[in-house]
Parts: sequence; structure tokens; C-alpha cells
Amino acid sequence: MELFILPLIYILLLCLFISYKSFFNLQGMSRAFVCSMFIVKAFAGIIITFNAERIYSGDDGMFFYEAGKTLYEYALQHPMSYFKLMLGIYNDSNQHEYYTLLNWKGLPYWNDNETMIKISSLIHFIAFSNMLVHSVLFSFLSFCGLTGIYKATISITKSNGFVLYLILMLFPSVVFFTSGVLKETLLLAAAGLFVYALTQFNQSTRMKVYTIALYLFLWLIKPHFVLFLTPALAGYLLAKKYFSKNLWASYVVAIAVMIVYYSAGTFVFNQILHRNAAGTIALVQQSTMKNSIYEKAESYIQPPVIAPNMISVIKNSPKAFLQTVLTPAFHFDKAGLRWKGAAAENLLVMLFVLINIIAAFSWRNEYASLHFALLLFIFSFYALVGYTCALEAAILRFKAPVLPFLIAGLYIFMLQYKKYFIRNDSPND
Repeated sequence: MELFILPLIYILLLCLFISYKSFFNLQGMSRAFVCSMFIVKAFAGIIITFNAERIYSGDDGMFFYEAGKTLYEYALQHPMSYFKLMLGIYNDSNQHEYYTLLNWKGLPYWNDNETMIKISSLIHFIAFSNMLVHSVLFSFLSFCGLTGIYKATISITKSNGFVLYLILMLFPSVVFFTSGVLKETLLLAAAGLFVYALTQFNQSTRMKVYTIALYLFLWLIKPHFVLFLTPALAGYLLAKKYFSKNLWASYVVAIAVMIVYYSAGTFVFNQILHRNAAGTIALVQQSTMKNSIYEKAESYIQPPVIAPNMISVIKNSPKAFLQTVLTPAFHFDKAGLRWKGAAAENLLVMLFVLINIIAAFSWRNEYASLHFALLLFIFSFYALVGYTCALEAAILRFKAPVLPFLIAGLYIFMLQYKKYFIRNDSPND
């Protein structure tokens, strides 16, 4: 019972914070209703964290919790050295500490595991060694990201989207796989707030600073996410500025920006950093397949096998994308309501993807170029997930942070036909 008391106190304190912070002032919704949505997310995080810790003997969240605790204990003894590590100041004087506390796998500097460990160490200062407090605070960050996506969408469409808010907050995969101490939780938090800050970019200098800071922070969480987001966003902004009245020209510009960006990135990766971009993807794929087969995972799924060259990657990308979109599928030999529920939910995800594709090529769609940019981003991100995941359960988890953007895209398109599909009511009506 003591394990749950402190997380409940933090949930109460965060609800008070939501009640007084203007960011959570949403038109047509009471603060009590907004708090209730956070409570749903907080308890989802508690459930998956408690199950992982007590039933499955740990997961990624437990790893980050324990590593963060070690770094926290180091901070109590060596505060100045801890401060240098937290700021990413690495030199000969702290190489041993860096590789012992943050990067014993020998990954590149400032990798996403490092970011998660640092944040977990900060939370340890106020969590009193309670894993569920970590879960509640991470879930709150994700809730802020979802609120950011909602507010960004409302800002674009000038609407009052209660239906959108409900779907964003209660869609099962989003509720569970972006809660708790996971990279996906932090990714959704930063991505959602970044998108919101971007829509407010011209409002103030402060919003400009927030946008740039969040963009840089995204590179420290999931580099491939922002790697794919950057050309899609740049192509959209360029096309919107110079070709807003010519839809086909905007498509050509968006694709051209993406080709130039990926070509330049591959050149830098191969020729300057002396690493093989396609070979890195192939290596991760082989490692994932071997681990999944070795562990005899029940949800093993064969990714489209690629050779260590870009032609193979490009050629197989549509297959990898489709594998991500179509997974998880129904397996009648698998018992369990949870898996059948995930497969049923994925039917909706496939519908979301299909409608966003239709929206991207609809001449009547006021936001067609925005949907096209979203489609380019989704295709790239989901193709990489399809390449590097050999478990259906892993695909289900890794595709979750992008679902809110698909939902927002769906809403933006359907809003133009709201008299047929959407009632834009509020809970107080």
C-alpha cells in the first residue's frame, strides 16, 4: 500500500498544477475534466510500470530507473562532476564516469539512453526511490505533449475539437504505450510541445526560443524521429510560402527537399563520418532478428530483409511501411483478449492511415499540402520501424508516438465535412 501513496500525492499535486496553469485552459472544457484525462493517463502508466516491475521482472523503464538511481547517488557524492555530466561536458577528466554511469555500451555521445538516464536521475531527487512516481511524472510529460498536439490542431483549424481531445487522450495504444518510463513517453512529450510551439512561433520571442530548444531536445530522445520530421516540415513550409496555389508544385517541392536532405545526410554519414547508413540499418535489423529468435518470442514477425546498401533500403521501404501499418494482425491461434483487442484497434489505425493518404491527394482539401508532409514523415518513420522490429509487440509500441499526429490529420480532414461526420460539441453543451 505504501508503494501507491506517494504516486497518488503527486497525481493530486499535478492536478492542482493543471488547474492553475493557463496552458491547460482549453475552450469548452472544465479543468476538472482535463484533470480526469490526466488521471487516466497517470494510472495507465502506473499499471504498465507495476506489471513490468512485479510480474515481468523489469523492462526498459526499470533499466532507466536503476541507471538513474546510480547516477543520482553519484551526484550526492560528486555534485560538480554530476553537473558536468548532465550538461554533456565530456573530457579526459570524466571519461571513466561517463562510460560507467551513462554509456557502458559505447554508443555515440548524447544518445537517447543517456538522455533517459539523466532525466531519471533528476526525478530521483524528488521521488524517494519510488518507481511509480517516475511513471506518474513521465506520464504527465506525455499528457503535456498530447495537449500540445490538441492545441496546435485547434490553432490550425480555428475549431473547438472536443471529439479530437477525447480520441487523443483515450486511444488505447496512445494511453498505454506513451505512459510510464519509456522513450516513447518522452518523445511524445517533446514532439507535441514542439508542434504547438511551432504554431505559435511568430507570437513572441519566448515561443521562438521554446521551438528551437524543443527541436534540439528531440535529437537527444529519438534522433530518427526528428531526422524524418525535418525534411517533411521544411518541404511543407517552403511549398506553403512559394507554391501555396499550386498543389502539384508543392508536392514536387516537398519530395525534392526530402531527396536532397536524405542524399546529403547519407553522404555525410558515409563519407565524412565514415559509417555506412544502410549498413547501420541492416545491422540493427540482424541484431533484432537474432535476439527475437534466440528469446523464442511468440510474436516474432519477419522484417523485409535488406542488404547494406541504399538501393536495397529504398526498394524494400514500401514493404516495411506496410508491415508496420498492418501489424498487429488477427491470429486465431493466439488466445488472449489483449492481443485481439490490439488487432481490432489496428483496424482503426489502418483507417487513419488510409484517410490521411486520401486527404493528401484531395483537391478539395484545404490542408492537402500539410497532409502530404505528414504522409512523407509517416512513411519514413514507419518504414524504419518495419525494418528494425522483429516482434509484433515491438511494432505496436514503437508506432504509438506517431498515432496522435495521424489522429490530428484525420480530424483536420474530416472537419471540412463536419456536418456529416463530426459534432463539434463540448462537454458543457
